[in-house]
Amino acid sequence: MRLRPWSRRRAREAELDAELRSHLEMAVQDRVERGETLEEAEAAVRREFGNAGLIKEVTREMWGWMWLEQILQDVRYGARFLRRAPGFTSVAVLTLALGIGANTAIFSVVDAVLLRALPYRDADRLVTLWEDNRSGNHPRNVTSAANFLELQSQAKSFEEMAAFFDMRLNLTGAGEPVAVPIQVGTTNLFTVLGANAMLGRTFTAEDGEPGHGNVIVLSYGFWQRQFGGARDVIGKTVALDGANVTIIGVMPADFKWFIKENSRSGQPPELWVPTRLRQARGRYLSSVGRLKPGVTLAEAQAELNTIMSRLGQEQPEYNANMGVTLVGVREQLAGEIKTPLLVLLGAVAFVLLIACANVANLMLARAASRSKEIAIRAALGAGGGRIIRQLLTESLLLSLMGGALGVGLAMWGVAALVALSPPNLIGSEQVGVSLPVLGFTLGVSILTGVVFGLLPALEASRTDANEALKETGRGNTRSRRSRRARAAFVVVQIALALVLLVGAGLMVRSFTRLVAVDPGFDPKNLLTLRVQLPARKYKEDPKVVNFYRQATEQLASLPGVRSVSLANYLPFYTGLGARTAFTIEGQPAPAPDKRPSTDVRVTDENYFRTLGIPVLQGRTFTQQEATEDRHTIVISEALARKYFPGENPLGKRIAVTMMENPPMNEIIGVVADVKYDKLDAEAYPMVYWTLPQLTYSEMTLVVRTEGDPLALAAPARRVIQSIDPAQPVADLRTMESWVGESVARARFGTLLLTVFACIALLLASVGIYGVTAYTVTQRTHEIGIRVALGAQASDVLRLIVGHGMRLALIGVAVGVGGALLLTRVLGTLLFGVSPTDLATFISVASVLMLVTFLACYMPARRATKVDPMLALRSE
Repeated sequence: MRLRPWSRRRAREAELDAELRSHLEMAVQDRVERGETLEEAEAAVRREFGNAGLIKEVTREMWGWMWLEQILQDVRYGARFLRRAPGFTSVAVLTLALGIGANTAIFSVVDAVLLRALPYRDADRLVTLWEDNRSGNHPRNVTSAANFLELQSQAKSFEEMAAFFDMRLNLTGAGEPVAVPIQVGTTNLFTVLGANAMLGRTFTAEDGEPGHGNVIVLSYGFWQRQFGGARDVIGKTVALDGANVTIIGVMPADFKWFIKENSRSGQPPELWVPTRLRQARGRYLSSVGRLKPGVTLAEAQAELNTIMSRLGQEQPEYNANMGVTLVGVREQLAGEIKTPLLVLLGAVAFVLLIACANVANLMLARAASRSKEIAIRAALGAGGGRIIRQLLTESLLLSLMGGALGVGLAMWGVAALVALSPPNLIGSEQVGVSLPVLGFTLGVSILTGVVFGLLPALEASRTDANEALKETGRGNTRSRRSRRARAAFVVVQIALALVLLVGAGLMVRSFTRLVAVDPGFDPKNLLTLRVQLPARKYKEDPKVVNFYRQATEQLASLPGVRSVSLANYLPFYTGLGARTAFTIEGQPAPAPDKRPSTDVRVTDENYFRTLGIPVLQGRTFTQQEATEDRHTIVISEALARKYFPGENPLGKRIAVTMMENPPMNEIIGVVADVKYDKLDAEAYPMVYWTLPQLTYSEMTLVVRTEGDPLALAAPARRVIQSIDPAQPVADLRTMESWVGESVARARFGTLLLTVFACIALLLASVGIYGVTAYTVTQRTHEIGIRVALGAQASDVLRLIVGHGMRLALIGVAVGVGGALLLTRVLGTLLFGVSPTDLATFISVASVLMLVTFLACYMPARRATKVDPMLALRSE
C-alpha cells in the first residue's frame, strides 16, 4: 500500500524525531558516565544542540529510568547484604514479625468490631433508644410499649422507629424439638434497619394482623444448620410454641441484630417474629430509630426528653423522673469490648515500638561495623543522601520481610483470639485478615522500616571518610552519638516494657480480687437446665406448677443427686431480670419517683438449700407454700438493710407491684445477699416468691450433685422428655461455667495484656543483652588494658553491669512517669485496685531491674575471661 505525500512526510518527521531523541540520549548518557551530574549534562547538551524542550523531555525520562534503576540496585545490594548476614537478618525479621503480627491480629478484631461497615443502610443514622431511669440511676433501661408508642407518634426527629425484645421459644416440625432464641419485633424492624432478606422477604405491614398467617424469618446460620441451606425452605410450615408459622425469608450471613442488654436468652436471635404492640405499662422493650438527614443525636435526645417530661407530668405513677438515652448503633453493638480493644491496640503498639528500638540498635551496631565500607562509598562519590537511601532500603526490606512473616503469625493469632474470647464478644465469622487489614499491615511495615532505620542511616551518613579509612587499630568507629543513641534505645525499651508490665500487673491483681469475691452461694457441683413451656399447651397456671413439681421430684430421684430446685432467673444467667417497685404496709405512700424498688425471683422451697445460700433470719418456704399461694416472701439482706434499718423485718408486709392490685405479702425470712449480675457489682435488694404466687412458664432447674454435674446431663434431659416428649431443654451446663462466663471479659483482657507484656519484656531483655554484648566487644581492647593494669574480675563486672543498670534506672524512672499517666485508662477495667497501686509499680520495677541485671551479667561474665595479651592485639 502506497502512502500519500502527507503521510510520508509525517512518517519521515517521526523517524527524524526518533533519531534526534536517540542522539540526545547518547550525548547526555556519555556526559553522565564521565562524571557530570544529570543537570550539568542537560545544560551542556542544550548549549550544543539548542532544542531545549526536547532535551528537557529526554533528561526527564532518563532521570526517571535512572532513579528506578538506582532503587532496584539498592534493593539488590540490600538483599545481598542481608543474605550475607543470616544471623542478624533472622533476629531482626523475627523481632519485627512479633511486633507487626501482634498489631495485625489486634487490628483484625478492631476492624471487624469498630471500623467495618455495618450491614445496615446509612448505619450512622441508626440509634438505639433507652429510658433513663434517673431515680434508680439506670440510664439504659428498657421501655414500655405505651411509652414507645407515644415517642413513635410524637417524635419529629426520626424517619421511623421500631421496637423489639428477645426471648426463647420451642420449635418443632424441623427435626428434633429445639429451644430457639428469637427476636420479636414490630413489622417495620427490618425497614428501620435498612436490611433485606437474602432469600424470600422480610415483614410487611400486614404480617401479624388478625386474619393473616403467622410468619417467621430465619437467620443464615439457623437456615444452614436446621434446614441444610435448602432454598425451597420458603413457604414451609413449622410449629413455634405449638403454633404453626410459615417461613418467609432468610437473612444474609453478615446480618446480626443483637442487643445483649435486652436478651432473655443471652444469645443472638435465630428467628424473627412480627408483633403488634398494645398499650401496656410493663417495661421490656428495646427500641431503634432512624434519624432524619441532618438531625444530630443531641437534637433528637432533647426532643425525646421533652416528650418524656410531658409523659411524666401526665402519668407520674409510671414515668416520674424518666428521660431518654440515645446511643449510636455502632457504639451499642461494640458494647463492653470497645475499651479493652483500644487498650490492647495501644499495648501492641508499644510492643512494636520496643521491637523497632531493638532492631534500630542492631542496625546501629551493623552500621558501626560497616564504617569502612560506607567510608569507601563516600570516597568514591556517594553523597549522604545516597547512603541514607541505601540503608533505608535495607531497613524497608527487613520490615517488609517481618511484615510478611507477621501476617502468618497474625492468622494464627486471630484464630487464637477468637478461641479465647468469651461467647458473643467477638463475632468469629467476621474477624479475619481481610484486605483492609493487609493494607494496615503494609502501612505498618513501611512505617516501621522508616522508624527503626532512619536514625542508623543518618548516623552512618555522617561517617568521616578520612578518619574511618585512616583507623587501623580497631576497625570500628566509636561515635559518641552512636553510643548515646544505643543507650537511648535501651532506655526507651525499658520504659515501654515497664508501662506494659504495670498495666498487666494491675489487670492480674484486679482479676485475682474479682474471682475471689464471694458470690453468696456455692457454684460447685451444680447443673442447670432451662425449660420454656409453650403457652398454648400450658395455658393454666396449675399445669405449669404441676409440670415443674414433677420435674423437680423426678430429678431428685436420680442417683447422685443431692437436691433439686428451680428459679426464673439464676445468678449470672445472661439476660433480663425482673425489677419493680413495692410499698410497705403502714408507711405513707412515697412520691412516684421515690418508691422503693427490688428485684424479684421466683423459686421453691429447696432453692436456698440447693444453692447454699445462708438463711440469716426466720425461715424459708414450706412445701405447702411452694405449691399454694400463701402470700409469703423471703427477702435479701440488702433489702432488709436498706428499707428496714435497725428493725426486725420478720412479720412485716409489703406489696410488690409485679401485677395489678398486688396483695400484701408477709416477710418470713431474710437470706444472705447473692451476686446475681456481676461479681464486681453491689448486691441489689431482692424478693423471693414461690411459683404459685407469680407463675413463670420459663424456668431454670438447678441440680446439686454428688460428683461431676455434666455426668447427669443426659439423664436430666430424659427426665424432662419423659414428662413431655416434645419439650426441648436449653442451657444444659454447670453453674461454674455461668460464673466463669461472667468474668470471661476480664480474663480475656488480662490474658492478652499479660502476653503482650511478656513479649515486651522478652524483646527488651534481648535488646539489653545485645547492646551489652556489643559494648563488651567494642571495649575488648580497653578491658584488656584494665586487666593488664591489675583490674579484678569484680571490677570488670561492676564496669559492664553498672553501665546497664544505670540505663535501667533511667528507663524505670521514665516508665514510671509514663505508667502513672497511661494506666489511668485502665480505671474502668479494674476492680479493687487503684491505677497507681504502689505494690504493682514496685514489683514490676524490681522484675525489670532483675532482668536487666541478668541480661548484663552474662556478657559481663564473659568479659572477665578476656586474655589481656589477646585483647591488646585484637582489632
